[in-house]
Amino acid sequence: MSKKVWLVILGLNAYLAFTITQFPAAIAYRWFAPPDLSLAGVEGTIWSAQIRSGSVGQFSFENLKWELHPSQLFLLRLAGELEADFLGGFVNTRISFSGNETKLTSLRGGTTIAALKNVLPIRGTKGQINLALEEVSFVDGWPVYALGIVNLENVAVPPLVPMGNDDLIQLGNHRINFNEVLGGGLGGVFSDQGGPIEASGSWTLDMDQSFLIQGVLQARPSADAALIQGINFMTGEPDAAGNREFSFAGSL
Repeated sequence: MSKKVWLVILGLNAYLAFTITQFPAAIAYRWFAPPDLSLAGVEGTIWSAQIRSGSVGQFSFENLKWELHPSQLFLLRLAGELEADFLGGFVNTRISFSGNETKLTSLRGGTTIAALKNVLPIRGTKGQINLALEEVSFVDGWPVYALGIVNLENVAVPPLVPMGNDDLIQLGNHRINFNEVLGGGLGGVFSDQGGPIEASGSWTLDMDQSFLIQGVLQARPSADAALIQGINFMTGEPDAAGNREFSFAGSL
């Protein structure tokens, strides 16, 4: 192939890349958005956009911004940075898409636990959740790898048996570590960070969506009667040190 033909091909590719990078995000939204995605105030291009507000299913957000890097197309993937606000919190991360895999790196975020009631089975739970995850990978929308820390602060839950009032049971602060798991899936350890419960243990979420949470706990002197009653109901007999073993298994 002659040098002139190569120059023409390169020129066409450069023009095509420039055209794609300037394609308006608002038009792309109207043409290609899935039915459960709703956006308002769409500005910019498909590579650098700002969204005033939007929702996916029952999850709402605002001030969504993303900046993608066209050069990553040569590696057969989309990659860039994304940030957004939502009720009670925020999230920012680097993100990449390649085939059926989505990868988030340097994921930082925080929100109230109550803000996640539409996506998690938390039934009246209150508190704060903060994310500091170095990497999270999804295949076909299911998490297969995660590394980092999730902190839960000032957690409070409804009593196992309703008491006829709105009082919640205080559980204090807790940390969940996401560690590498051989063979795939998620897993790690957890521990309390102060409060009425002393707790530690391990957890796994396998590729078949089965989970296992196990550990030991005991009530501290600051625990109220309802919390102690719940611990006695959900755990075995205490050992010589006062620790009670617990284990929960199931499938999502």
